[in-house]
Order: sequence, then C-alpha cells, then structure tokens
Amino acid sequence: MDNELGYWLRLYFTYGVGPAKFLKLLKHFETLENLYHSDLLTVSSIVGMGVAKAIFANDYQSEIARAIAWQEADAENRHIITLKDEVYPLSLAQIAQPPVVLFAEGNIELLQNNKIAMVGTRHPTQTGIDNARNFAASLAGHDLTIVSGLAAGIDRYAHEGALSIAHGGSTIAIVGTGIDIVYPASNKVLFNQIRERGLIISEFPLGTPPINNNFPRRNRIVVGLSSACLVVESAIDGGSMISADFALEMGREVLAIPGSIHNPMARGCHKLIKSGAKLCENVHDILDEIKIQIRHDAISQQLSATDDPVLYAMGDDPITVDSLCAKLQIDFSELCGKLLELELNEQIIDCGGGRYQRIFK
Repeated sequence: MDNELGYWLRLYFTYGVGPAKFLKLLKHFETLENLYHSDLLTVSSIVGMGVAKAIFANDYQSEIARAIAWQEADAENRHIITLKDEVYPLSLAQIAQPPVVLFAEGNIELLQNNKIAMVGTRHPTQTGIDNARNFAASLAGHDLTIVSGLAAGIDRYAHEGALSIAHGGSTIAIVGTGIDIVYPASNKVLFNQIRERGLIISEFPLGTPPINNNFPRRNRIVVGLSSACLVVESAIDGGSMISADFALEMGREVLAIPGSIHNPMARGCHKLIKSGAKLCENVHDILDEIKIQIRHDAISQQLSATDDPVLYAMGDDPITVDSLCAKLQIDFSELCGKLLELELNEQIIDCGGGRYQRIFK
C-alpha cells in the first residue's frame, strides 16, 4: 500500500467526515499528507473542533488493514479507487458530492463504457419484469453498459437482461452495503455472475449491513455514472423517483416507460412523463437521447481535461471578455493577448460583440 492511499483511507474511515467535509479538506490542504502534518486548530477552523479531534484521534489501522487485505486477496479483480485516480469516472466526479473512495470488484474497464441507469420498483408486474429484461438486453446489445442497484425487482431483471447477451453484454451493480455483503440474499447467484462478468461497486466500508439511509445515497452513484436514467416501473412515491430527481439535478436525461392507468406501479412513470421526462416506447427512443447526452459528456470531458485556465473558464458557450476577466481575475490587456494567441491556434473563435467561444475538435 502506498502512503497516499493510506491517508485517503484513514480520512475516509474517520467518523463525521462525509464527502462534503472530505472535499473541503482536500481543497484547502491540496494533499491529505499536508492535512495530517497540520495542527488541530487549523483543521478545526475548516470542519469544526469535534471532527478535527476525530481526524487526529485514531489512525484506523485495523480498518485500513482489512480493506487492503480484501483487495490483495484478489488483486487482479478487486480495486480501491479514490477520487484522484485516473480510472475514477469523470461523470461521477462532477456530481455535487461524489464518493471519495469506491470499492470495486470485477472489470473496472466497464467504467469507461457508455452507460445507462435502469431503475424501478422492488415489486414489479410481469409487464415490468419483461420490459426490464428486454430493454436491458437490447441496450446491452447496442454496447451500452446497464447500471442498476442490485435490489430485488426491476434492478435484478435489468442486470439479468444485460447478462443475457452472450457476447458483450455488461452491467454494473452499485450496492448499498459493504461490497462483501450480498443483499438481498436471493440475489446471491446474480451477485456472483456480475462479479465474474461485470462490475460491483460500493462506497461503504467492508461489512456495512443493509441500512435504509444508505440506499438513496447509492442511487446518486447509479445515476452519476450514467448518461441517462430509464425508469421502468415505479409507484408514485417509490425509491426510483429519488433516482429521477438525482438525474434532473445532475443534468441527465430522464426517460420513463408508460403503463396501464390501472397499474399503481406505473403512476410514478406517468408523473415523470407529465413533468417532462421522455416517454419511452422502444429502445430507439433511448438510443436517440443517449447519442445527444454522450456528445455533451464528451465536450464536458474535453473541458475538464484542458490545462489552460482561459479555455477551462470559457466553457462551451460564447462568453464576453468582461466575464472572462471577472472569472480569471486577470488584467484586460493580458487576457486580450491570450485570446489572440488562442484564436491564431484555432482553439477559439471571435463571435463578435466582444464574445468568444471555444472550438471542440
């Protein structure tokens, strides 16, 4: 284990340090090594005295050792991924409170695939079951990786549908427990199949049992990894509606499959459609939306990948020189010189009226 991973795990295990405080500390200290070489008063000024004391009170060596032992028991297939790692998915890193540490088992190359979330009720009708399986199989056949929560019901059948494609079908399961816990127990066979042919991910420490509050947290990862969210079947107050809300907050496309007006498990989908979700009758409705979102994600990736502060600040829409000056807090003449250089290099265009726009190639 390298020292840096040790620092990440130590802070990750610290009671009272969730994603928000973790990111706040990382932003202030730049590295966690700097944090642990700081002093109590400095840290308390950022996260409060109670959390600061917890940070320095325990080195969590037993918890860290357990995590590393789990990884090393099958180093080829088990991974501890931190927010700083290159394999950490950009789409997930960009959500409001990304998980800072992920435990993953299986094929981590699936994280680089185009992905769609499929969610729904734990108590589906036969129509819902058929739709989950068939849509998942069709989407997997179009090289999309199916992301769901390995719960009973629609989640299970979506995973099964993806794996029914003999060559190339793939799925990612985001669990709301420790990655070493199979829940529900009825999904044990499926759990093992995904571990062999797909990828299982958890943000929770090993041994974490099923806790109600953890499942909505899990949903933000299901959606955060994906280009769009398909609600297959849901009651009007079902947990899938939380996933749809996350999708809207993250700028993901929400799609819903309509059902019978007499089916209470279709009312959530109908509510979403009334609110602007795309009505989904066949797989081509989804593929059309995914193409648009994937293009948007590719632009976002280029935005984040640049090392040039001016290009990064420009975003992907036309922006005025005055707005850029305010964002970058640099001198007007210095910025104009930089803009001229970028224009000559064909990285931006002059839109007129003192506005410039970045070019994506």
